[in-house]
Amino acid sequence: MIFFLVSLLVAAFIGLTLIHICFPLWKNGALLFKICLGTGLGLGITSCVLFLSLFVTSAQFVLLPESFLTFLALGCWWFMTRKKKPIDADILSGRRERFAYTNILSAFLVAGLLSSVASFILAVVREPHGKWDAWLIWNMHARFIFRAGEHWQDYFASGLYWTHPDYPLMLPLSIVRSWKYMGIESPSIPILLSFLFMFALIGLIVSSLTMLRGKNQGYLGGLVLIGSPFFILMGASQLADIPLAFFLLASIVLLFLYDQMPGGHHRLLVLSGVAAGLLAWTKNEGILIALMLILVRFFVVTGAEGWKSAVKQVSWLMVGVLPVLLLTASFKVMLAPTTDIFAGQNIQVIGDRLTDIERFKTIIGAYIQTGLTFTQGIPDIRTGFRFNPGVAGIALLALYLVLSGTEFNRKDKVNILHVLLVTLVTLGGYFLIYLITPHNLEWHLITSLNRLFIQLWPAIILITFVAARTPEMVFPQDQRRREETRSVSEKPGKRKSEGR
Repeated sequence: MIFFLVSLLVAAFIGLTLIHICFPLWKNGALLFKICLGTGLGLGITSCVLFLSLFVTSAQFVLLPESFLTFLALGCWWFMTRKKKPIDADILSGRRERFAYTNILSAFLVAGLLSSVASFILAVVREPHGKWDAWLIWNMHARFIFRAGEHWQDYFASGLYWTHPDYPLMLPLSIVRSWKYMGIESPSIPILLSFLFMFALIGLIVSSLTMLRGKNQGYLGGLVLIGSPFFILMGASQLADIPLAFFLLASIVLLFLYDQMPGGHHRLLVLSGVAAGLLAWTKNEGILIALMLILVRFFVVTGAEGWKSAVKQVSWLMVGVLPVLLLTASFKVMLAPTTDIFAGQNIQVIGDRLTDIERFKTIIGAYIQTGLTFTQGIPDIRTGFRFNPGVAGIALLALYLVLSGTEFNRKDKVNILHVLLVTLVTLGGYFLIYLITPHNLEWHLITSLNRLFIQLWPAIILITFVAARTPEMVFPQDQRRREETRSVSEKPGKRKSEGR
């Protein structure tokens, strides 16, 4: 297990170095933000390095390029420590006023985290190899690649199409990388990586909201996320949906931070592009989301700031996106077979499905029911769609917005609109895929739609709490009362004389 920790520390250090180069801030939640983001991005980047290494080196030396990258990161860290001054923490817009119940919120968050850990452990004990897709797809891909050694490419031409060898390799190669460090194939590694991504995602939403809107919004956002039972279940299932949600949230948060920074820190756009590229390297639907992040950003910024600013921002984003996107494209072209959605399809069959009104009705009904219930659990495939008991997460966010009201600046408005449009276009893309799917439509919807929704859920939580007024805004009298009490206690003589 010590070698797994070494592999994790190496990946985290590489990711942390890259973030520190782009974002040298350590206060107001930035330390937790850097640790969480650095761990996730580091694992994604090192999986890319391993993929390239498998082509150019023998099986015994695939970790050598990563060693070189680690030394390069050490040099960059040393240089940044000597030359760069930390960014002033006050440039971020997060509110810093005190709130009477902040400690209570933090206590609830800690209790929720402990409960999440317990739920994760119970789920792993019940299903140590994860859900169906974990051991049939992601972990199986890792085992084929690890066991095959020099012949690792043979798996993709094996004809085992039911294991989806066309799926991108971020998660399987992250598992293989840890096994390479350890020298053995350990079933605990997929569990530990799932744990890391799940809690890194929780830390990312808490720390990013803390930087952008203050501690209270950060605590509330974290509570909503860990209060979604399906999120915890997916975290323990060893699937790629939680890593994909992590990279999506990371890319969006970095865009928010870019707009908060004076002077245009374009390195944050590059970093956001890297996270968007890792979306494509994680799952097939991540390719669609990554492209939509770039395309929608262009149109939104064009409307708000003009086309010159949009071209400039998208150009910097592409600097980060292109390397990972090209790597994903090379995998798709050179190794991956045709995806099952389009295999055996023809124009006539697709056209008939696109004009089938009943398919439209079925998908719309599934969208509505799943949208209201996906945070509470998974539907039973034997009984079909039904409303699950519990408070619907989306209704909870809507209620919070109604009660608190909204207040945000122009830059945040651009980013909120960006995320909403990306979400809508992505859901539209999924709708189209369901229309043309060759699989049984009911089965396809029941087994996948809730996971697609959970991928977008953290980003929706983020923009909700960025848009909402903070507790200290809603209850300003609490802050004034505290200040008056403090003034009376500090200057009692003066207060008495003024009263006479």
